[in-house]
Amino acid sequence: MLEQLLRLIAEDGVSTCEDLARRVSVSQPLLEAMLEELARLGYLRAVASGCAGHCTGCSMGGCSVIGQGRVWILTDIGVRSVPQGAAGAGHTA
Repeated sequence: MLEQLLRLIAEDGVSTCEDLARRVSVSQPLLEAMLEELARLGYLRAVASGCAGHCTGCSMGGCSVIGQGRVWILTDIGVRSVPQGAAGAGHTA
């Protein structure tokens, strides 16, 4: 299930936790635990504690993620672990 989640993050570029939880068929609390585990294993990294909607100056490249929560990106290890062609921006909030 963690591999599926990692692949979805890589493929979609930007996703909400709500959307990812639905697509992986888990609760949001379980999804958050899965994200934490992927970070602990070195596949993801938290880059922000939320988004205030200031996309023009955002270091995330204007991904338009507005809301509360952390923004995660794939680490180099995460990118290398996803099959070729699936790795996009890899952001989730």
